[in-house]
Amino acid sequence: MTAKLVQPGQMVTRSRVVVIALIAALLTGLAVGCGWFFVARAQTAQNKEYIKNIHSIERNFITRVPIYEDFATPQMEQDLRKFLLMDHLQVAERIGVPPVESDSEIQKHLTSGKLVPARMSEDADYHFYNVPPENRYLTPRARDGLVLITERFQKNLEKRYAGHPAVRIAISSVLRTLSYQKDLQKKNANASFASSHSYGVSFDIFYDDYYVKLPEPPAHLGDEFRTRLGYLLGDSLMRQFKAVLLETLLELQVEGEIYAILERNQRCYHVTVLEKK
Repeated sequence: MTAKLVQPGQMVTRSRVVVIALIAALLTGLAVGCGWFFVARAQTAQNKEYIKNIHSIERNFITRVPIYEDFATPQMEQDLRKFLLMDHLQVAERIGVPPVESDSEIQKHLTSGKLVPARMSEDADYHFYNVPPENRYLTPRARDGLVLITERFQKNLEKRYAGHPAVRIAISSVLRTLSYQKDLQKKNANASFASSHSYGVSFDIFYDDYYVKLPEPPAHLGDEFRTRLGYLLGDSLMRQFKAVLLETLLELQVEGEIYAILERNQRCYHVTVLEKK
């Protein structure tokens, strides 16, 4: 692929780098008062080294991973509109739970093991984006499919940037009860009353949100700083990660693991996990 002299995303990237530079400037300032001088000086050196490391991570992603606009082709996007609503529903009716009418039915399926928590631990390489806790459930097979997507996503990043920190994708919809789907239909004209979400085999991946699992910072900065910077980098590198996500979903659809629909209006991929081979 021929590199462009000026890429459309450079202004976005530069604006993010400015933010990181401002953070670095604040962190390297010395504390006022001679009693804290030597402590502040030591912390300043640690801060500089940490920010230098984060900047190196950012540059490696930028130089080694293509942006979506350079990577995606019309045919790729069309391939992720090959299997639409009825195809997903046919799978859901065959392998999912019966359509969940209301929240009270969820507990019954949890007790029987037909539904499980969609995220097994805080270390999972995906997070929820505006998904209520009561809707964070999938069938065991669908959860396995979600984990497979995240594993392949990391593997495809690794091909271009060996030793990269893990990157989390965002899940914006999981289980939807029929009552919830009916309410959603009233608010969103594009929402269909029949949805594979109600069977526990589908989820939506929000392709505009990512989180970079950065190295542990100096103790005086704390985890909150690392978390905020991880989301900041996720925003900065969104178009690189979006390209790898597209690649990942295409591969798994060809392999017969999933169906995926590119939804432009909702800025997500609707994914249904297929039967285990």
